Amino acid sequence: MSGLSAQRPKATDHPASYWVSTGNAAPELAELTTDLQTDVVIIGAGFTGLSTAYHLQKAGVGCIVVEAQDVGWGASGRNGGMLPPRYKKGFATVAKHYGNEVTLRLHGLMHEAIDTVEAMVEDCRIDCDFRRSGQLTAAHSSQHLRSLEADRDWMASVARDKGARILDRRETMDEVGGGTLIGGWLDPRGAGIHPLNYTRGLAAALVARDVKIFARTPVLRLIDEAAGVRVETPCGSVRAKQAVIATNAYTDAVDFAPGRLDRRIVAINTSVIATRPLSANVAATVVPGRRMVADTKHIMNWYRVTPDNCVIFGGRGDITGRSDDPSVYSMLERQLVETFPQVDGAEIGHRWSGKIAVTLDDFPHIGRLSPQVSFAMGYGGRGVALSNLLGKLLARLARNEAIDAGPMSDNRFAPIPMHAFRIPGMQIVASWYRYLDAKAIRDERRAA
Repeated sequence: MSGLSAQRPKATDHPASYWVSTGNAAPELAELTTDLQTDVVIIGAGFTGLSTAYHLQKAGVGCIVVEAQDVGWGASGRNGGMLPPRYKKGFATVAKHYGNEVTLRLHGLMHEAIDTVEAMVEDCRIDCDFRRSGQLTAAHSSQHLRSLEADRDWMASVARDKGARILDRRETMDEVGGGTLIGGWLDPRGAGIHPLNYTRGLAAALVARDVKIFARTPVLRLIDEAAGVRVETPCGSVRAKQAVIATNAYTDAVDFAPGRLDRRIVAINTSVIATRPLSANVAATVVPGRRMVADTKHIMNWYRVTPDNCVIFGGRGDITGRSDDPSVYSMLERQLVETFPQVDGAEIGHRWSGKIAVTLDDFPHIGRLSPQVSFAMGYGGRGVALSNLLGKLLARLARNEAIDAGPMSDNRFAPIPMHAFRIPGMQIVASWYRYLDAKAIRDERRAA
């Protein structure tokens, strides 16, 4: 791997969001202005990078984290803070493709991912509202509900796991408080957090444990050397035995990443709105059990109610990557009221967008680009838990230990063919998915 360079990106403030407005103070982090040496250099201070640093520190391995912006500036500080114990594809579907043995491994890893976050919160005493609130997957069609039932049956018969249950139409409507739903999947082991507070709290705990984290320090060159790697930044450098790339959907922000990593994922925009605090009476009718909720539509919506009675409602953003397109937020506001008519007229307090990284097989991937450089990325909207798990596994890779993450670690993760045409391709697919979603809802209404 030869030295690869990039132009220095401009550091920007966190975009305004509900999480920023209610966030704890960020740790004060310096820029790198000197030359340093360590065992492992980590590029990116989001969930993946900070989890890697945490687990390296616990193992007594020296590490340094460099971040182009600030901790949690990307998806780690903008997401919904939801930790569902499910992959994008259901367990029954995964088992048909990979077999029961691999799927059992994936099942265990998903629950380990949530347990990992919980353990880190407890160990670092992070004030981030972590709570096992339960995850509800709300079905909009009979076909989707049958898929959820197949997952339940696979878990019960193969994994010997009866923790999740299927809800009928009435139970689902009682849990959600609105929408056009015919049933759902409820797993009480799902959790929620304040994602920005989690990221900031984890970073602060690492700094207190003498882990060096440098903000506003973009990587300009990543160079393989005989004895390790060298990371060059505008005002300093880090030499290390190992490098970890933890930039996920923002890998395309600069061109330092080797191995065409930015072409192995597709970065897509998601957008979010948050209401001002609702009255206690109205708030009591919206997801009264305070579950984390996502629906089964191809272009899905997800939502939750915060401790101060704000509704956070998210969905697909502008495919071209624009974060200021008013039509995207207008659509979300319309979908919010269609789901919860009782909040019609509620003031929207925050609107924001960010990027997530999707892959061709809907799994994140972890691996090596060389004996000295490893990576993890491609969480596809399941990153709050899985990124922390893969950070834990990256720490093992950096210590030259073997890992087994099933399809996440042993599948071919090659550049996506015709990557340059990803935007028009996604526009076509999104239009088709919207048609399928609308048709499924119409068919259910006719059948009711």
